Amino acid sequence: MTDSTRAPERILLTGLTGLVGSSVVVALARARRDCSFVCLVRGAGGLSAEQRAQAVIRDECAFEGCPRICDEVLDRVTAVEGDVTSIDVEQLAANPLLKGVQKVLHCAADVNLGKDPTGRVFTVNYEGTRRMVELARRLGVSEFHYVATAYVAGKQAGVIYEQEQHPPAFNNPYEESKCKAEILVRESGIPFTIYRPGIIVGRKSDGRIRKPLAFYRILEFLQKLKERAARRKGVSPDGWVDMDMNCRTVASDHIYFVPIDYVQAAIADLFQRGTAGVTYHVTGDHPVSADQILRAVCRVFRIDGLTIGMDRACKSAEETMFSKFVGDLFPYFSSDLVFDQQNIRRDFAGLAQYDYGSADLEVLTHAYLSDHYRSVGWVRDMLSRAPDRDPRVSA
Repeated sequence: MTDSTRAPERILLTGLTGLVGSSVVVALARARRDCSFVCLVRGAGGLSAEQRAQAVIRDECAFEGCPRICDEVLDRVTAVEGDVTSIDVEQLAANPLLKGVQKVLHCAADVNLGKDPTGRVFTVNYEGTRRMVELARRLGVSEFHYVATAYVAGKQAGVIYEQEQHPPAFNNPYEESKCKAEILVRESGIPFTIYRPGIIVGRKSDGRIRKPLAFYRILEFLQKLKERAARRKGVSPDGWVDMDMNCRTVASDHIYFVPIDYVQAAIADLFQRGTAGVTYHVTGDHPVSADQILRAVCRVFRIDGLTIGMDRACKSAEETMFSKFVGDLFPYFSSDLVFDQQNIRRDFAGLAQYDYGSADLEVLTHAYLSDHYRSVGWVRDMLSRAPDRDPRVSA
């Protein structure tokens, strides 16, 4: 169906300032010139909702290499001040700016994978979804699209089917809150589509990502630890440094890294299909192993002596610090999950064009260091030379 024959659509979106929300808005705006967006955005950092919306769209368009269409996209984006955790549903439903909204795309989430002592994760992910479902009912929308996570699977093992839900146990409040939010959507009575991304990383072409999350904390911390270890050993950090450090977790062969451009393309494409009651694993079908990640990261970083396994307890200060600050990510490097692809294979042909491997892991690591540590002299010097060998590591 062409733009000229489609009925104009007005879409209510949350999570515009996040990684997925901003990328999908730009993708849909480029694909559908007949759609417009009402975006629920919090004012923050001295900026109004409108100012934040404009800034993130400009950043996303620049990141995607299409700054010329930025004003056109912004012409179709209306920012409404609000937070999913505290909106007055009745009042917002009566807002004239939401008149004519036909679909909801709920992307807003708190992706903290650690403990949730204040309840913030549950408040955003569960209570925020409850309020958005109620708002959708009051608006009488025809479709509710929800961005969940593949890791609603929790501590299960083996094949996880796309329609499967209600696991018995979770690794953290994030997984539990997203799972229970899924249930709210499924039981809402509104035709729904649920998207379950894997671990989102930089785009396939060059490894770059606009807003690094989750896995990138490991790269951030390794940069600090390598510099510390080199100083202690009296060697230059731009060369090979033996860290003699163990990540105490089981090494998995099924870690679902998924490039942001694949997530963007899949959600934008599937959103336009208007399917009802369908769940999609947006994970790709080419999981990498912990060993591949370890070797690729250490090759770019020039790190020796890094291991993954349960046969050695933390014994050094670096190991203790690493476990303390990024240990909440360890379950994702040890889980034995295989995500079923039946629905997404059927409805998104782009899956066949996507694979992922060791070379991509090196590209994303190099891109992250280049984008975020270019001002650090030793990092810049290290990246200016190709690695002269493979690292001495094991998983």
